[in-house]
Amino acid sequence: MSRYEQLVPVIFGAGSLSELGGEIKKLGKTKALLVYDGGVKAAGIGVKAEASLKAEGIEYVVFDKITSDPPTETIDEGAVFGRENGIDVVVAVGGGSSLDAGKAIALFQTAELPSAQHIVLPPKFMRNETPTILVPTTAGTGSEATIMTVLSDVSRNLKSAIFTNSTLAIVDPELTLTVPPAVTAYTGLDALSHAVEAETSKNWNPRSEACALWAIEKIATWLPVAYKDGANIEARTNLAAASNLAGIAFTDTNVHYGHCIADGLSLVFHTPHGYNCALATPEVLKISAQYVPDKVKLIGEALGIVYEDTDGASEYGEKAAGKIYALMHEVGIVSLSASGKTLDETLEAVGPAFASGMKFDAPFEATEEMTRDVYTNIYNNYV
Repeated sequence: MSRYEQLVPVIFGAGSLSELGGEIKKLGKTKALLVYDGGVKAAGIGVKAEASLKAEGIEYVVFDKITSDPPTETIDEGAVFGRENGIDVVVAVGGGSSLDAGKAIALFQTAELPSAQHIVLPPKFMRNETPTILVPTTAGTGSEATIMTVLSDVSRNLKSAIFTNSTLAIVDPELTLTVPPAVTAYTGLDALSHAVEAETSKNWNPRSEACALWAIEKIATWLPVAYKDGANIEARTNLAAASNLAGIAFTDTNVHYGHCIADGLSLVFHTPHGYNCALATPEVLKISAQYVPDKVKLIGEALGIVYEDTDGASEYGEKAAGKIYALMHEVGIVSLSASGKTLDETLEAVGPAFASGMKFDAPFEATEEMTRDVYTNIYNNYV
């Protein structure tokens, strides 16, 4: 049996950011905390959000100190800032780090600080009492559609999640038009990893499959277009929709072993999450093919592969992985070796990756030896 539901209502479409102030007014709230990072500020998107609030007479304050992989110290600072300013709604604008930080800051308007004490394995659910509106500016994380709030506890070298609820997502493809090519690539491949892991998760359900396969097909088609021409609104719209549906897909099922591998790289190299997910996906997909070959075949077909009648599990995995590696090259993903990393350094990620609780949602039982082999294959096979 499986259960699925739309956890966060979504307003989707070009120009939909203009609805922000009106939606806050419908909630009966009067003072917002805007949460974003320096990139959102520099792109002028923060000003656009503020304009919508001003148009509806909504007061606001801004917390713009968000960084990649937000540490719990930043969450605590933002939570205290919100409490001191008497806000009654949180609006998070940005990529995955800003959305996750906004969800956490909203949660800790009422939950007990410090936030680090709540970062545990496996993650726990904590109810958020503060209305929270999420506005993605990249097409990647799908965080606006999920209950996951991923944070970093630097003192324990631990990256994990708190599960919590949000109120509304506003997905405006126009906000992604200024995303540079490299970030377009990382975030698009992050969304691809979500869809692939949702489809191969042991928690599979029919809706997750429908969303995941649609997202995979759109990303394979439109990511190279957006990478080469960031102003192509058709490409941006398709990627924004794909990211959102991939987020819905893995909210139902959870991501799994690929994200363990990616988070290990993040903790060792501090490279972008989407880059790490891109490296992890093909090799983990090969393993998944041995356990859920029918699902991997569907993934390959969504990527545009026409399999031979004589193909089996190994071919499904190898061909799908090869297609993803080709896509990675097309959008400029640099290998670990080309970026100056050594295999010995890469293998330092084995411990943190294997410690991650997300591996339990994989369709196979991961081992430490398997994890070492995956990193070795990533290093040697993607060059």
